[in-house]
Amino acid sequence: MNLLIPKRAFFNFAFACPFRADAPVLDGDLKDWDERFRVPDLMEVEGGKPFADFYMAWNDAGLYFAVHVRKAAGMGVQTKLKGDGLEVWVDTRDVRDAHRAGRYCHHFYFLPGRGSRKPVGGQARIRRARAQGKLCDPGRLGVASKVTRTGYRMEIHVPAEALRGFDPEENNRLGFTYLLKDRKLGRQCWTADEPLPVSYDPSLWGTVELVRD
Repeated sequence: MNLLIPKRAFFNFAFACPFRADAPVLDGDLKDWDERFRVPDLMEVEGGKPFADFYMAWNDAGLYFAVHVRKAAGMGVQTKLKGDGLEVWVDTRDVRDAHRAGRYCHHFYFLPGRGSRKPVGGQARIRRARAQGKLCDPGRLGVASKVTRTGYRMEIHVPAEALRGFDPEENNRLGFTYLLKDRKLGRQCWTADEPLPVSYDPSLWGTVELVRD
């Protein structure tokens, strides 16, 4: 029987996330992001090729993400978690041995928008979670995008107040993974993907270390 278990499930991954004293301007233009902030691609572990560049940074005001999707011809229907967009999971306690999410685990989604539709962000409940806090007001999530015929660029800010337990001075390690979906290009993820239950099992996520240097 071939269970198709992703190779990345057998490894623990970590990324040293740089500090940004000056927050990036959320305008969909990634000119103020450089290679220091790029999250290493892990798809090649399984022979895959990424179709996007993913960036991450932090400061005391929260977390920042940027994504550049290349040659994404056309956009999918945008209805919360369906269609083209980005999903991000964050555990502010980085509990590596828990198979069910706790109250410090978060699941956010971001849609790039198209035409008259503005980019949007939101938080979703995590299935089978042992405990969950109140979902944040979508209006508190910052998101901006630029869509072209050859792809899109999107910038995101998740404020500290939307991240229960976010305290870099006390704990600078976060559980983290992301999933980028494109109806034509497929799926790009950082750690393991389906058929494993990455969407609700924090032990399958990687680790982000918030560093100041």
